[in-house]
Amino acid sequence: MASSSTCVDRIKARALRDDIGLSVLSFLDEALADISALSKNRSQSQLPPFNNAFRIDTHTHPVPSWFRSLQPFSAGRETPSWDPLSHLKFMDEHNITHSVLCVSTPQANAFPDDRAKTIALARLLNEFTAELVKVYPERFSWLAVTPLPYVEDTVAEVRYALEELGAVGVGVLTNHEGLYPGEESFDPLWTYLQERAEKGDGREIVFIHPHDPVIRLDDGSLVSSKPSPLRSGLGEFYFETARAISSITANRTIIKFQNLHWRISHGAGAFPDISDRFLLGFLKVAVEARKIYATRFWYDSAGPVYPRQIKGLLAHDVPISQMVFGTDYPYGIGFWDVNVNIAGLSEAAFLSASEKEEVFSKNAKALWQGKIRQPMRL
Repeated sequence: MASSSTCVDRIKARALRDDIGLSVLSFLDEALADISALSKNRSQSQLPPFNNAFRIDTHTHPVPSWFRSLQPFSAGRETPSWDPLSHLKFMDEHNITHSVLCVSTPQANAFPDDRAKTIALARLLNEFTAELVKVYPERFSWLAVTPLPYVEDTVAEVRYALEELGAVGVGVLTNHEGLYPGEESFDPLWTYLQERAEKGDGREIVFIHPHDPVIRLDDGSLVSSKPSPLRSGLGEFYFETARAISSITANRTIIKFQNLHWRISHGAGAFPDISDRFLLGFLKVAVEARKIYATRFWYDSAGPVYPRQIKGLLAHDVPISQMVFGTDYPYGIGFWDVNVNIAGLSEAAFLSASEKEEVFSKNAKALWQGKIRQPMRL
């Protein structure tokens, strides 16, 4: 194992190699110290037993202390505290053997219109999460965040995260500074992932997570476009998810890039309710789009989604094979009762025992096709 000083030296050297100026971030020293501390804490003595763990949580978020200080509020409520051991304890208590991590909103978009800081923050967040997974490789996998809307820099960062740091996919927001993922300007990212998939195992995974909506005015400034005084997490995030799916459908992103698999948050949010009406405007792609929603889209249970909301997807002929388990830890804690949320799935009368096992673990294994590590089930 590399020493913590070697870890920091590597991060600095690779940032210099990639022309990323980490020093533009005032909290750089704190972040590097945090990553260094992770690399030191490789003892397994404090780990919980995981005796009954079998579930795979596909929707969780690391929250480094310096990221929480940078973004003290998220979706209109206080950003939660987080640490690796608390996360592992949560997993053990809820029979979760493995969690897929992706930094939550605003990801690297904490500095609108500041390219240098956005690129630097994406790199630090990816280095932090990659180091965490190195410490607990059987318990965690991770999805890289991006410096979108800076597309050329994003392709470079995603390549680094996938090829050198070991990310198992990419996480994007429903909008990056007002641009939705179907924007033609984002196509170089999807092209890179498509080509990588064609050379590899045939698929790359893109996780779409909701973000606060904004509009870019004619003068270039960004303003909130949230129409309600209520905090975004109470509903606007579901509409944002619908906008993002609409974007990649209307602009044919899901059709042009056939090897991309889309991990959709919160059971697709409001999209099932609007999809029939929305697709009336895109009749030439509607049939193919519906097939893709049922084969290359994967919907998590962070929500609450079960037992009611999920029926909207089922009514649109999306099979159980496309449903995966997610808790939104730690952001869901204190927002909903996580035990009730999980019980909505585990006690759903319309699902068989085998279907529930598919959602809790087997479908995630099918999605990632061996890319996530986990211990043998006891």
